[in-house]
Amino acid sequence: MLIRSQKTFVYLILIALGATVAAGALAYFKVTTVWFWLGLILIANAAVLLVYYLRIYRVFGKIISQIEALLAGQKYKKIVLLRRDEFGLLAQFFNHVTKNLEAVSHDLKEGSRMLSELDLAADIQRSVLPATIPLVDKLDVAARTRPAEEVGGDSFGFMKKGNQTYIYLGDVTGHGAPAGLIMMMVNTLLAVYLDEVNSTSEWIVKTNRTLKPRVNSTMFMTTIALRWNPEEEKMYYTGAGHEHILIYRAKEGICEAIPTGGIALGMTDDVEGLALEKLIPLNKEDTIVLYTDGIPEARNKLGEMYTLERLKMSVAKNGSLGESKKLFEAISEDFRGFVKEEPQLDDITLLVLRYSGVPMGADQQGLLVDTAWNEAEADIKV
Repeated sequence: MLIRSQKTFVYLILIALGATVAAGALAYFKVTTVWFWLGLILIANAAVLLVYYLRIYRVFGKIISQIEALLAGQKYKKIVLLRRDEFGLLAQFFNHVTKNLEAVSHDLKEGSRMLSELDLAADIQRSVLPATIPLVDKLDVAARTRPAEEVGGDSFGFMKKGNQTYIYLGDVTGHGAPAGLIMMMVNTLLAVYLDEVNSTSEWIVKTNRTLKPRVNSTMFMTTIALRWNPEEEKMYYTGAGHEHILIYRAKEGICEAIPTGGIALGMTDDVEGLALEKLIPLNKEDTIVLYTDGIPEARNKLGEMYTLERLKMSVAKNGSLGESKKLFEAISEDFRGFVKEEPQLDDITLLVLRYSGVPMGADQQGLLVDTAWNEAEADIKV
């Protein structure tokens, strides 16, 4: 009985030990499994991070670094990505934007260079035009010009030859740099040929003969040339397809319009039969008004042109003011009142020549009017 009890006890102990061992083994395996899965998860996370770095962070970092370089004004590079996902599209977008920015930057630099060249051309042109109106014996003169762009195609000048004064006003087709170059060519030719001529007719013929072979067939310059002889107190003119000459007759209080005739410089090789010198009969206090087509063809906000008739009316209305400067200012005031704030589309020039009969030097200093290029933005009237 005792032996049987001992066996039973041994069996119980063995069973208990087996259960303990089994439980321990089971616990061991559970812990091992947990660590296994934890390790597997860590490996998976590392793999995900590696993929993230290779596929996303590194790619995105390339894009970000180039964007930062762009924003900092530093040299940036084209991003090369052979992929068609969102990052590939982002890289393509960046490359497209930077390409456009490079084009814009080039255009800005080129524009800045061209503006500098235009400024230089404008300075040269200003040096060609008279800085002030010279004293002209027995004439009272006012003149001013304003280009539509930095460089204009309108030009005028006063050139002395002996006791006579040659005066011209010209208007090249169009405006801007090409017109400005033609204008300077004509101005130079007129100055060169002045000593070789004795009339405005010869002046125009010689200038045209040299100009024509050197300009494009679509470029020409309408011109009116005057010759004032103070001893004879006579004014002569030759037209080259320019606008009408306006004359205010002081005694009658009216404004006449005389066609200039002729053909524009640069249109044909020989203008000798067309460029005729004619006399403008003048009495004291009569006034000659010359202008370019930028005045009668200017429009207001309704699209209406100022017209030759309005200009004639303004001259007739204000011609009795006396001094050329006063008539000049009255015409320009009327003109500005018509066009108001409408943008200037063409070059504008106005010359007023009054036959005063006053010998040069007798109280004429106060009658000079600057061409006022330096006042173009502030106080220019025309």
